[in-house]
Amino acid sequence: MDDRHVFRTEVKRYKKIVIWGFRTRFHTHRYIHAAFYDNLKKLGASVVWVEDAERNKTVVSAGDLVIAMNMAARHIPYVAGAYYCLHNFDENELTRQFEAQVDRTHSVRLQVYKNSAEQSDQKWDEVTYFDSHSRTLYQPWGTNLLAEEFKPPVVPRGRLVFWVGSVWNNALNQGNIQEINELKTILAFRGLRFVQLRFIGDALNTFFIRRSRLAPAIGGAWQVQQNYLPCRMFKNISYGQLGFSNIKKFDSLFHDAYIPGNSIAELVDNALALSASEYVRFVVDQQSVVRRHTYLQKCINIFKAFVA
Repeated sequence: MDDRHVFRTEVKRYKKIVIWGFRTRFHTHRYIHAAFYDNLKKLGASVVWVEDAERNKTVVSAGDLVIAMNMAARHIPYVAGAYYCLHNFDENELTRQFEAQVDRTHSVRLQVYKNSAEQSDQKWDEVTYFDSHSRTLYQPWGTNLLAEEFKPPVVPRGRLVFWVGSVWNNALNQGNIQEINELKTILAFRGLRFVQLRFIGDALNTFFIRRSRLAPAIGGAWQVQQNYLPCRMFKNISYGQLGFSNIKKFDSLFHDAYIPGNSIAELVDNALALSASEYVRFVVDQQSVVRRHTYLQKCINIFKAFVA
């Protein structure tokens, strides 16, 4: 049974799917909600996306599946008979109280993959786990493209390296600013220039990544330690670019199709050393892995978690 058939069968369990929050308010997680919404529409699901606002409480009804995140859940309504897929709701008191109302069989916690996911009692694939005790699904965010939308491999020869997204840090030192500064220096010594782009849509993201000399997914120290898998890696590969990262879990995920390196400098040099034919071969092999990490599969995993 192929994934499309599984999706069509499982989505019928729900009256409609409600993506709750970040409809108009900007937040980096908005890209995740947009990917859910856009792909569910393309897959033919009945789906709506609403802002976290008092006026939208009546949108949710029994039989709906609601996908929400704690940073945009101040007004999320509890409706008996609705199903809730909740990301990070255990991180603040308001959303913890909400989560406590929901019947266990109607609630799934959604978390990204990191090392601690492997303590779960169910392994569904290399980076997808389900903990039946806490009803937590662990999976990385994937690419926003469906498999048939993947772009053909490119071999850019320019001097610009585009980074679409944030360069940041926080009080817990979980950001990437130190590693990105290192990357900038390494690129400059090799005659390349780092260019950061933010707040651009998916079409422009694809455009610039396909014209970038390299498309690394460099993680900060916390991400490296935790083996957090940024969606940038999956997206860039689906856009036709070579993916490489200092996050070692990607090495095992991509098997023989990863770029080796014990430092950011080694990763950059090994990627630059590839011939055009090698570059294309790596992208083709990497795309075969990323095809299993589209939002089609991510939604199927959520459906599966509710009955696991």
